[in-house]
Amino acid sequence: MPRLANDLKESVKRNTRKKLLEAATTEFAQNGFRGANINHISIAAGFATGTIYNYFPSKRSLMLALIDEIGAHHTAFIMGKVCAESQSTERLKAFFNAGFQYVEEYPEQAQVAINAVYSFDAEFKDRIFQAYLGLFNLLTEDIIGLGLSQGDFKPDNADTVAAFLMSIYLGGSSLYSPGGGIWFNAEKVTNFVMDGIRQPES
Repeated sequence: MPRLANDLKESVKRNTRKKLLEAATTEFAQNGFRGANINHISIAAGFATGTIYNYFPSKRSLMLALIDEIGAHHTAFIMGKVCAESQSTERLKAFFNAGFQYVEEYPEQAQVAINAVYSFDAEFKDRIFQAYLGLFNLLTEDIIGLGLSQGDFKPDNADTVAAFLMSIYLGGSSLYSPGGGIWFNAEKVTNFVMDGIRQPES
């Protein structure tokens, strides 16, 4: 019986934490870190105002946890699409297609991540770098590294190219058209990048 009670307790805690993070996503996306109100987050999640402090000791710790959560979800989303392809050129296309798709399907999560990328807060910038390290490694090893081994891409430093591609993706996905959609088209971005790194046909 105690084990069942403990399992139920842990399940409730996980569910509560999930709801708090979901509410925090909306609050931080709409108001930024400085403007976000931690009591609003608790209430929006359906809990009393003090509940959030049982899970996160401060607004900053909540933001850091949210960055980790979004980074893991974002990376897994793109990785699933990329690794379904076997050719490096198709993986590169999948990277940008999936990346822009994520921003369209999860605009609030994307906004929180973009805010952290362009933040003046050193701790947030470092945390976002750590949270997206898996995405950087995906580019370095599973796309660029594969492309070099398959002879699809020009010989170059994989880390440098990956940093360049990440900059293009994060910058491009943060620009919105007047209609509210992403300004850039994933296919056009992919073609532009491909022209720069593809190995010329002999």
